[in-house]
Amino acid sequence: MKTLRLFSFAIMALCHFGCVKTQFTEPTAISNNDLTTAKLTANAAAVPGDLADGNIKYFGRWDFTNPAEYASYWGGAYFRVNFTGTTVKIKVGYPTHYYAKIDDGPWISYYNASGTINLTPAPLSNGTHTLSVAQGKDYDYQFKFQGLILDAGATTSAPPALAALIEWIGDSITCGYTDEQANVSGYGWVCSEQLLHTEHTQIAYPGIRLVSGDNGPGMDVQYFKLQNPAFNATPWDFTRYTPKVIVINLGTNDNGHVPEAQFRDSYITFLSNIRAKFSNVEIFVMRTFNGYLVTPTVAAVNARIAAGDTKVHYVDTDGWMTGADYTDGLHPSVAGNIKAANLLQPILQPYLTGTPTSGVTFYRDTEYGGPASQVLPVGNYTIAQLAAKGMPNDWASSVKVPAGRTLIMYADDNFSGTSWTRTSDTPNFTTLSPNANDQVSSIRVQ
Repeated sequence: MKTLRLFSFAIMALCHFGCVKTQFTEPTAISNNDLTTAKLTANAAAVPGDLADGNIKYFGRWDFTNPAEYASYWGGAYFRVNFTGTTVKIKVGYPTHYYAKIDDGPWISYYNASGTINLTPAPLSNGTHTLSVAQGKDYDYQFKFQGLILDAGATTSAPPALAALIEWIGDSITCGYTDEQANVSGYGWVCSEQLLHTEHTQIAYPGIRLVSGDNGPGMDVQYFKLQNPAFNATPWDFTRYTPKVIVINLGTNDNGHVPEAQFRDSYITFLSNIRAKFSNVEIFVMRTFNGYLVTPTVAAVNARIAAGDTKVHYVDTDGWMTGADYTDGLHPSVAGNIKAANLLQPILQPYLTGTPTSGVTFYRDTEYGGPASQVLPVGNYTIAQLAAKGMPNDWASSVKVPAGRTLIMYADDNFSGTSWTRTSDTPNFTTLSPNANDQVSSIRVQ
């Protein structure tokens, strides 16, 4: 994992880290109201393809305060619009890597491009087309969009809105670092676009840690900002969009730098702060692919569940990736990202449709009171696996079992000792014979 590099500019009295172009001008202070008001004002005089065109739909964290140039500072930001005609060009104000897709075609790369970029060197068939444009270049995330150039008489229309949005939080592993198309290649992008068919945002940056410290602000601070860590960032207005699901993959860069106890406590606070912004979002915390800081990560998830947050879930990625799935032993290759996306898809899908996988739910107290475990679908669960799902050893006092499921509970680990079989909800384990209250150590869900 790349470490974040520190630069000191005396004349600006600011610290930046990352590979930031020298022509960058620091944004002035922006209020959250300004970010939205500027775009609404511009939309009053829309011309097809201009920034004021309300049919252009933006995804990610965008700054609309400059009526001549809309900007995003997190990789993977994109826009989508329908247009008529046979040609389209895009005007951009910053040299970086852009990726464009027309209709169902492939993503085409435009490396270190700036000014006016011709996206149709070969004219399209006449008709209505859908254009998507994204940006992503390792460390250098600045999308400066100045509008489209369309055929004379062309019109635009809003593309169909997808049902849900997923926010992906992470470091270079989430960014698609080392892959030719960067963020567009990342597992989050692939999972959202190709498998789950959702909109998406990426709040990720190479080298970033969860915990702020000697290499600059961590995601515990930067997630709550408009811009990436290379900027003196403005607070983000969390009313701008609401994700249905958030997926977090952090800890790789903290490994070896942040004590486990501090990492655990910082993760608990981070999850709590996200929950304060989004009261109903489902939050999935991934085990880092290489297995760094797993114990404090699981502990943080369990702490939030014990505090009553039933919408936090741990994703155990153990065994997902092999050496062949990386470009350098750390960053997934294009194929590795596709593999990870395919493994995430069935985990996330039920929470997007509103029908989580049918499974059992344990409760700490009788009558389904107190903290609850995660929903446990069909499978076998040892002490360690139950703990990762929010059910500590010898903890449960009641359970809900959906129709069609059979639950076998065991008093000891590894499916041994006294057992109890349940095929329906059980509100009080003390009524079982023998008493099962605070006795369950492993289970099978069939």
